Amino acid sequence: MDLYAENILEHHRHPRCKTPVTKPTVTHAEQNPACGDAVTLELTIKNGTISAAGWNGGGCVLSQAGISMLLEKISGMSVKDAAAFSPKDMRALLGVPLTTRRLQCAFLPLLALRNATRKHRDEPPLTWAELLEEDSQ
Repeated sequence: MDLYAENILEHHRHPRCKTPVTKPTVTHAEQNPACGDAVTLELTIKNGTISAAGWNGGGCVLSQAGISMLLEKISGMSVKDAAAFSPKDMRALLGVPLTTRRLQCAFLPLLALRNATRKHRDEPPLTWAELLEEDSQ
């Protein structure tokens, strides 16, 4: 099986939501400490719903396509549902097997989303260790 499915390559070539959001409600940046991939996520939240989502960043195919796919998925979703998006959900969204070495690339968008929703609710950020532990359960 190829390392990247065609949908991942498509999102990498033509990223969705890679645009600034006008007057975002919350902005949050994350970086993959293993390789330096980075994403900055902006969300506009109205009446508990994500009405606009945008991002910027750089890095590998998996992290950059992953943020594109994730923001396309959560646009219009309730903040509560977006905050509950899990590593299992992220694996399903990507649709490719993930080696241990690629987990942080694949989960960088998820960590950014989860911490943006936590920031919005004035909660402490989720750590990489906590997210990876959640994935192993």
